[in-house]
This record gives sequence, C-alpha cells and structure tokens, in this order.
Amino acid sequence: MAASEPIGPAEAMFRKGLHALDRKVYQEAIAAFREAIELERVEGAKSPRMKYVSYLGLTLTYSQGRGDEGVKLCEQAVKREFFDPDLYCNLGIVCLRNRRKARAFEAFQKALNLKPGHARTLGELERYECRGDPVFTFLPRSHPINRFAGQVRYRIRLLFGATTSRA
Repeated sequence: MAASEPIGPAEAMFRKGLHALDRKVYQEAIAAFREAIELERVEGAKSPRMKYVSYLGLTLTYSQGRGDEGVKLCEQAVKREFFDPDLYCNLGIVCLRNRRKARAFEAFQKALNLKPGHARTLGELERYECRGDPVFTFLPRSHPINRFAGQVRYRIRLLFGATTSRA
C-alpha cells in the first residue's frame, strides 16, 4: 500500500476526541467532537459526518448524564448512516445508560447484523450479560435490599479492581 492519505482538519479533530474519550477526559472529547462538526461546516459540508454526531452523543451521556440529548444525537446518526455498526453500538451504550434495555439490545443486534463479530458490540454485550447472583438469595432479585446490596458490591469491586465475575 501507498503511504497513508492525509487527513483533513475535521477528521484530525475527531481522532483527538476519540483519544480523549479513551482516556476518559470527557470535556476535552466533547470540545473536540464539537470542533470537528464545526470544521465540517466550515469546509462546506451540508451536514457533519454522523460518526462525529454519534460520538458527541455518547460522550455527553458519559460525562454529563445528558441521556436524552445523547439518545437523540445517536438516533439521528443511525437514521442517516444506517450502515455503520459503530453508530449502532454507540446508540446501544447510550440506551443502556438510560435504562432503555430493549432499544439498546435492538441496536446491538443491528450492529452485529451489519458486521458479525463487531468487537466493540460483542464487548458491550459481554459486559452487560454478566449478572451475578443476588447478594441475598432468599430475597427476590428486585427486592430493594438486594438492589442496594448489589450496587454496593459492584462499587466495592470497582474500587478494588476486582472483576465482576460470579465467583
């Protein structure tokens, strides 16, 4: 292959946003994604690339809990570019964080239909399908004491870096 093609300023800014998102520096990522969208407009695009919009929605949801705005942005992206599994994966993540499980798993399924074996989607599904046993097995899973104890157990595992396995 030839040397890599030069990338435009909007794509460079988008990649900067992805890097910030990976490092969980959400405000920097939001600024970069917004700048990428603005650079697209300055370059004469009628509308920004939908991956920029989708990742902005994902980052807004992660950083500020602005779930409705994140869902709207991600849904707009998949409506316009319905052939990109990453956009469906972003929509699924945002929907899960907003407790819209049916819509989330529908989005994950569409991502896998477009690209079987899509690594991000499979990773998200694996992460959310690993439910541990209730803390108090003699109470129903939905009992408030079990829910609270499960949340505490989850946070303790996060603090101490333990896996969320069933063991």
